[in-house]
Amino acid sequence: MPGLALVSSDGWLWLGGSLLLAGVWTNLTWLFAPWAKAGRAPEDTQSLAERTIVQLAGWRFSPTALESLRLLYYVGLPFAALFWGHDAIVARFMGLQRLVLPTYAALEGSGSMHANWGDWGSDIGWAATAFLIASTVLLASAWAQRRALGTARPRPARTATWGDLREALYHEIHWAFYRGIPIAGLGLYWGSWAGLLLASLEALANPRWRRDTLSLEQSPALLLRAALAVVSCLLFLRTQNLWLAVPVHWGVALSVRGLYPRQPGGLPAGADTET
Repeated sequence: MPGLALVSSDGWLWLGGSLLLAGVWTNLTWLFAPWAKAGRAPEDTQSLAERTIVQLAGWRFSPTALESLRLLYYVGLPFAALFWGHDAIVARFMGLQRLVLPTYAALEGSGSMHANWGDWGSDIGWAATAFLIASTVLLASAWAQRRALGTARPRPARTATWGDLREALYHEIHWAFYRGIPIAGLGLYWGSWAGLLLASLEALANPRWRRDTLSLEQSPALLLRAALAVVSCLLFLRTQNLWLAVPVHWGVALSVRGLYPRQPGGLPAGADTET
């Protein structure tokens, strides 16, 4: 398509690298998952590769190392593309809206501040609407499924934690990154949906996701993640504001916690304790 030629080659390299990294990581962790089962001793293994995986899985700093890698992937990679990617991605295409504070009003003029605050007020209204609609639809869907299957309401897996906010931040930045580059070539509407398609292809490349879609226990959590991705896309089309997408994502996840107790982590979190 002609519009795609307007996107810098650096942009496609960053985007392709992210997709490739996610695909390789999730498939490797799926392949080596049987070796990394808890309780195995390195001396019980037969090969150097297997022994190395067992030692890494049992290392006491493994959870910290994994979260550090997730932080680099979800947050570090998009912002590296933004700041060091030679115009590979544009901040406004990621939804990095600025808020003009009174301190800077004198420099930019009070009219600029009032217009900016008006935009934020409108965006907050759309964000609240998205939160209410998404929460209502997901709660109704879970209730209908429970009645159809005759199952009892599941207990929440845990109480609300800052981990939910972390996951909301990670995924919204990740999805914004995947939208930003196509938007430069396809425009806001088609670029936003193209970004959602790329995120879907990344998820389908994860063997654990493909397996869980066939599980009655895990598929509702996958539905929640997919629904949040669609809500994020729709909200972006109305506001182009990443900062408001994060609290909407977090709020929806918390509001349906009791009905979707186990939410899948992201891609390549997938080292996959949960995904």
